[in-house]
Amino acid sequence: MRFSADEWLALHELHAEYAAALDARDLDRWPALFTENCSYKLQSRENFERGLPLCILHLDSRAMLADRVYGARETIYHDPYAQRHVGGPPRLLAREGDALVTETPVLVVRTKRDAMPEVLLAGRYLDRVVPTAEGLRFAQRWLVFDNDLLANSIVDPA
Repeated sequence: MRFSADEWLALHELHAEYAAALDARDLDRWPALFTENCSYKLQSRENFERGLPLCILHLDSRAMLADRVYGARETIYHDPYAQRHVGGPPRLLAREGDALVTETPVLVVRTKRDAMPEVLLAGRYLDRVVPTAEGLRFAQRWLVFDNDLLANSIVDPA
């Protein structure tokens, strides 16, 4: 199963926009990369593979994503930090109608001005991407992280 050249380019543009928005902490751009009815999860590999429902985050609409942005900006106190998302090439797992089901490796590094960079998580995105009038958008973006432990606070999306 292969991507068409147009799908490949559009998917890479979506991934680049996603990482750029989060890395610049321009969180207002983040929800717009999803469909109105969407699913965003941040879940450990162990729970995912065992079919257990416990997640660090589970948001199931664009409105919930926008609420998370509000929380990250206005209500959660934390030391300032920056994130850097490093993604690998997406792999096409399936086609479901006009949706692309993909898996993409990711590494997220967190940095603070007065400390060495730390790996926040290593894992993979499991996405369901659909065409919209605005271009490709995430109908599902599940981040399954390999490490069992995460920093004690996840403020910004990963």
